[in-house]
Amino acid sequence: MQCPKHLIPLELGGANSIQNLWPQFYLPKPGARQKDVVENRLHKSVCSGAMSLAEAQRRIATNWYSEY
Repeated sequence: MQCPKHLIPLELGGANSIQNLWPQFYLPKPGARQKDVVENRLHKSVCSGAMSLAEAQRRIATNWYSEY
């Protein structure tokens, strides 16, 4: 099963547009649910001031697997 996901999530300033959507599968792992975990952790880092928004966006867009 797949679902459309935001490449850069809305909680990290991503656009709610077709250009920011891409198909992501739940299996194999890591998949959509694991990316959600990464998104939440990066969001907390930005909100706490530990990471800039631009850095969080770069990390999620270039290789979120390395953040997982």
